[in-house]
Amino acid sequence: MSLLLEAARQPDRTAGRARRAIDWLPVALLLPLFALFVVWYVAPLFGTVLNSFHPHGLSGIRTDEWTLENYLEITTDPYYRTILIRTLSITAAVAIASAVFVYPVALFIDRQKPSVQTYLLLIYITPWLVNVTVKAFGWVLLLGPGGIINTALRSLGLIERPLPLMFNEFGVFIGLFHAQFIFVLLPVWAAMQGLDKNVVYAAANLGAGQATIIRRIIVPLTLPALAAGLIINMTMSLSAFTTPALLGGARTKVLSNLSHEINLVQLNWPLGAAAGVVLLALTFVPILLVRALGRSRIT
Repeated sequence: MSLLLEAARQPDRTAGRARRAIDWLPVALLLPLFALFVVWYVAPLFGTVLNSFHPHGLSGIRTDEWTLENYLEITTDPYYRTILIRTLSITAAVAIASAVFVYPVALFIDRQKPSVQTYLLLIYITPWLVNVTVKAFGWVLLLGPGGIINTALRSLGLIERPLPLMFNEFGVFIGLFHAQFIFVLLPVWAAMQGLDKNVVYAAANLGAGQATIIRRIIVPLTLPALAAGLIINMTMSLSAFTTPALLGGARTKVLSNLSHEINLVQLNWPLGAAAGVVLLALTFVPILLVRALGRSRIT
């Protein structure tokens, strides 16, 4: 009898060892990727954070001293503080505009035939697949002093001198809004596709108008998708470099352009590291803000 019980347990032990061996297989496959992540991302990021706490000297980074002067300069110097505030204000404006316009656009697409929806989304997504530099130069052709918009308005006699559509916050806003709106549109449209249409029909049968249906049903049920889209939208706007550089110019720098200037023009690597760390910290603000709003909504 004992031999029979031992023979019965043997397959279980073999299966347990096989399961343990299989469980280690994904870990072994992920180890090379994890090593690359540590070497090429975590280590440089850690080095940047360390450098931001060192002063800058004639010979470079003075690693024997520690200071908070770099962060104080970024946040208190009027020039740097203006760029910081400009970065936050443009990012907030792009996010607010995206949240305002996303529902009319998403509702319009959602109410078309499936084949028409596919073509509409393809038309909007295709320019996004173009290189960001090419798109920025496209906006230069539209918004420049001798661009299509100013030329058309002057030929119609509506303006006497070109409108300042570039090299200011407005030009940066237009470029970023066009580039980042898709990150809000796609999640909201996908959420609308998953809504139970019977709920909308029931509300309409009970006498609710279109505005009430949108405000009381569609918007609340798609808020998680809107929040996810706004997180991506804001983080992409905060870290944008090429579009602000081409449409804002030297007079309308944002924090990413400032970090590039400090590191590669001024060669002040500790101050540039502090600017980079501040920019990285700001990208967590949308995530924390949306999480806080989500908790307050649940409670």
